[in-house]
Amino acid sequence: MASSSSASHSVPASMSQSWNYDVFLSFRGEDTRRNFVDHLYKDLVQQGIQTYKDDETLPRGERIGPALLKAIQESRIALVVFSQNYADSSWCLDELAHIMECVDTRGQIVEPVFYHVDPSDLRKLKRKYGEAFGEHSVGENKHKVESWRKALEKAGNLSGWVIDENSHEAKCIKEIVGTISSRLPSLFTNVNKDLIGIETRLQDLKSKLEIQSGGVRFIGIWGVGGGGKTTLASAAYVEISHLFEGCCLLENIREESSKQGLKKLQENFLSLVLKTKDVVVGSEIEGRGMIERLLCRCSRIACLVW
Repeated sequence: MASSSSASHSVPASMSQSWNYDVFLSFRGEDTRRNFVDHLYKDLVQQGIQTYKDDETLPRGERIGPALLKAIQESRIALVVFSQNYADSSWCLDELAHIMECVDTRGQIVEPVFYHVDPSDLRKLKRKYGEAFGEHSVGENKHKVESWRKALEKAGNLSGWVIDENSHEAKCIKEIVGTISSRLPSLFTNVNKDLIGIETRLQDLKSKLEIQSGGVRFIGIWGVGGGGKTTLASAAYVEISHLFEGCCLLENIREESSKQGLKKLQENFLSLVLKTKDVVVGSEIEGRGMIERLLCRCSRIACLVW
């Protein structure tokens, strides 16, 4: 089963960084590239999480080592998939050592996934990890063995997801992506929150939404043109959208429905919530049915329209 990850670190204000990637995905290619990691990467990207994965993001012609180390430094979160043969790769161990260094020097967050391995295998160099280090100790990388061992021990002590033969991988991936997604919004800046007087109005609106109480809420914001209705609604959307399974923002619905018809508006809604571009609605009646089924299936959907 997967356990909810709590491998986060408190980052001092002085360590505030600018990041080019949300997530750096570290993994052993021959173990997981075409299965678990492939599905994990797809779901991360569909969630709008900018993820660095070497065979997807590496510019052609760059040397792998320096490019990967640079990408690690530019990533806010390191998501490390420890599989059985992870420690066989000197590249993976170099990545991990650099990730653990960035935890201390750049305030990076590490989220470990123990994929068919036990965390104690990392801490105590047992089973496949012990065999790999036995070979590294007498090979050309023997001078790196101690730093690699410390990095593995540190990673093995972090709380993460343990995935074994009894786990449902699709459910585990959903939990991982959800946790990553929930971490990121707190790191983003709501550009509207610096406007004078908006903070009080924003808190009032959020209290009326009663997000944690369950049920369905419809909130209407009424006022004269130019009074800040859209600004307030947008600020609320930025703050709360990550709490929902699906979310969408539909602008100028009166004008858009007049120009393109209700079917197109239904397609836009479904595409945004389902995070796909392939939604086709045959008729307005069919669109209403599709939306009804979607709303029944998803327990938490946020939609902002004006």
